[in-house]
Amino acid sequence: MPYRLPHPLARGAVVPFLVACVWAADAPPQPPVDPGPAAAATQEADAALRLFCAALAQAPAIAAARFRVVAAERAAGAADLLPDPMIGGDLGRMRPRMGESMTMYGAMVEQSLPRWGEREAMRRNALAQVDLEAAGVAALIGEHAAEVAVGIAEWNADGDTLVLVNQMRERLDALRDIMRARVAAGGAMLGEVLALDSKAQQLEVQAADLTRRQADALAMVRGRLGLRPDAPLPPFAAPDPAAITDAGNPMARTAAAMLSEAQAMEREAQARGNPETAVGLAWEREAVGTMEQSDTFSLTFRMSLPIHRRAYRDAADAARARARAARHEASGALWMARSQVGRAQRALAQAQLAERAAEDIAARTRSEYDAVIRQVGSGGASVMATLDLLDRIAESGMSAIMARLDSRMAVAELWRLAPPELPAADTDHQHPRANSP
Repeated sequence: MPYRLPHPLARGAVVPFLVACVWAADAPPQPPVDPGPAAAATQEADAALRLFCAALAQAPAIAAARFRVVAAERAAGAADLLPDPMIGGDLGRMRPRMGESMTMYGAMVEQSLPRWGEREAMRRNALAQVDLEAAGVAALIGEHAAEVAVGIAEWNADGDTLVLVNQMRERLDALRDIMRARVAAGGAMLGEVLALDSKAQQLEVQAADLTRRQADALAMVRGRLGLRPDAPLPPFAAPDPAAITDAGNPMARTAAAMLSEAQAMEREAQARGNPETAVGLAWEREAVGTMEQSDTFSLTFRMSLPIHRRAYRDAADAARARARAARHEASGALWMARSQVGRAQRALAQAQLAERAAEDIAARTRSEYDAVIRQVGSGGASVMATLDLLDRIAESGMSAIMARLDSRMAVAELWRLAPPELPAADTDHQHPRANSP
C-alpha cells in the first residue's frame, strides 16, 4: 500500500480546520433529487471509469508488462516443437592389399523424438507461463489503479480542504474587522484580536501546506501514469464492492497459474523417466572403379537408457508439493479478498452514517450559532465562546470528511482484487520533454 502522508484533517489537527468544515455544514439544504437523474449519475460514473482506464492504459509499467505477456505467448507457440532433424554424410576410400581401391560415401538423416508425454508437458508448462505473465499484468494493473485512485482521492480531498480553509480565512477576516471596531469603541480587548490574528496566520500556513500536498499527489499520479506536467488528471474511479468476484482476483489467478505450472512440471518429470528415441534413414554407396557400384539403404533406431529414475521421481514429488502449496495460496488469496471487500463495505456504511450525523448536528446548532454570531458584535458573546461552538459543530463534519476519504481509499484498494479492463494503448509511451520538471 502506498505511503500516505498524515492528512491535516486527522484527529488532533489544528482547531481552524475543525472550524472550517462548519461552513460546508451550514450550506442550504439541497432540493430533493428526482429519480430520473439516477441514470445520468450512472452514465457519469461510466464515463469517469472510461477516462480512468484510458489514462491507466498509457502507464509505462503496464505497457511493458503487456509486452511480456506477448513474449510469453510467442514462446508458447514454439514450446512443443520437435527438435530439428540432423543430416550428415561420410566419404571414405578403402585400399586393400589386393584388388582395386574402393570408394565409399553416403548420407543420413535422423530425427530425435521426445520422450513419451514430454511434449504435452512442455505445452502445458508454456501455457502456464502465459497465465503467470497475464496474472502478473493483472496484479500490476490493480496496483497502479489502486495507487492512482488513492492519489486522486487525496488530491481531491486536499483541494476541497483548501477551499474550506480559504472560506475560513474570509470569515476570520470579517470577524477581525468586527473585533477591531469593538476595540476602537472600547468594547473589546486587544487580546481577542491578537488571537484571531494568530489563527489567521495558522490558516495561511495550513493553506500553504495543503497546496504542497496537493502538488505532491499530483506529481505522484502523473508519474505513475506517465503524463506530461500539463496533462489533466483523470477522475476518481473505483470498483463496486458488490460486483467483485473471486475469478478476477490476481492473487487467485497467480495461484491457479502456479498450480498449472506445478502439474506440468510433475508430468514433465514423469516423462523424463521414459526413454528418448531417435529414428533415421541412411544411404551408403560402395564404388569399385567406374563400373561396379552397390547401394545400401538402412533404417536406424536409437534409444536412451533412463538410469536416473529415482531422481525423476524426486522431481515429480517436488512438483506435487508445489501444487499443494499453490492450492493453499489460492485459498488464502480468496479469504483475504473477501475480508478486504467487507472492510470497504463497512467504510462506505460508516461514511454514510457520518454524513447523516453531521447534517443533523449542523441543523440543530445552526440557530444557536447564528444567535451567538449576532451577539459577538454587541459584546454579548466572546470570540472564544463562538469558536468553541464552531468546534463542536465542525467535529462531526470533520469525521464525515475523513470517513468519506477513508471510504474512497478503501474502495480504491479494491482495484488490487478486481483490476479494470484496459483498452489497448494508442501509441508507445512518450518520454517527457527535456525541460519538463
